[in-house]
Amino acid sequence: MKRFFLITPQKSREKGGIQNWMYHTAKLLAEAGYDVSVYAYREERPAGYFEHFVCDALILATWKMALPLLPTLLVSKKDVFIFVHGNEIVDFSFFLKPLIDYLVRRKRTYFIANSNAVADLFFEHFGRKVDLVQHPFLEIHTGSPAKRAKEKGKRFLTISRLVKRKNIDTVIRAFAKLKEEGFDFLYEIGGTGPQRERLERLVCELGLEENVKFLGRLSEERKAVCYEETDFFLLPSIYDRQNGSIEGYGIVYIEANMYGIPVLSGDTGGMVEAVIDGVTGLHSDGSIEDVATKIVAMTRYPFDRRKILEHARGHDCRMQNGFLDFIGGRLYGC
Repeated sequence: MKRFFLITPQKSREKGGIQNWMYHTAKLLAEAGYDVSVYAYREERPAGYFEHFVCDALILATWKMALPLLPTLLVSKKDVFIFVHGNEIVDFSFFLKPLIDYLVRRKRTYFIANSNAVADLFFEHFGRKVDLVQHPFLEIHTGSPAKRAKEKGKRFLTISRLVKRKNIDTVIRAFAKLKEEGFDFLYEIGGTGPQRERLERLVCELGLEENVKFLGRLSEERKAVCYEETDFFLLPSIYDRQNGSIEGYGIVYIEANMYGIPVLSGDTGGMVEAVIDGVTGLHSDGSIEDVATKIVAMTRYPFDRRKILEHARGHDCRMQNGFLDFIGGRLYGC
């Protein structure tokens, strides 16, 4: 049996992003019959690191995971699969450039981008095409979720790490504008992060305390309830060029779609692939005016819930045969 060693900062479906994808990658490979050892270096004892010596192939959550494995990479001919998400290629320390230059040149090293947009960025920065574009996947609930019995309309939700790039302050300002125009709504924000206090102050300054609620960190069970109770999901992220931060894809949009919920995304990076404009949601340029306009448009747009669910099901981890064929083919020398 071929054995993989997957190294990641953390592995948890509750943490979202890279952590969520690595959790499901390990699960998918294990269910396909591979032996998979996962080392989450922020969570586990250093002893787990040494398991990589006896594996057949390495899976790196990002190219930076190569740093602690560099001695092995230099002397072995193991297959190495590196996931590329976006931020780590638009913002990296200059002293790490020799490492990624080495990885780009190393034989039997394969790069997997989470979107075509990120694949283009990778080629732009390093002059090499990625070996596979694979949209992130997760466990999709089977069957169609029950249609919400409450009145359809003006309940909105954001679940995200509260950082600048997520553009949540703009959503709050857009709602303040809409409230002045008589728009009635409830906006709930789930998640934690460095922007939490700033966003809470903004809500108070704009007099939106009755309309905007902060939910804090959410368990998977509580998150599911939030999705079931909301009507629209909002996360019009922006490309933060100053800090080198981009939305490489956006699995949270797929999570919302899994419940039949239309979403509002940004119009940069991999978001335009995660969200089909006019089908599973709408794109926004991230400005206050456009976000406000799109929020109102969402409440009037005739979204087809069946198409939203179909899009979500395409991200089911049990349907990623192309990904398994790619990794298995390389591992067996195909």
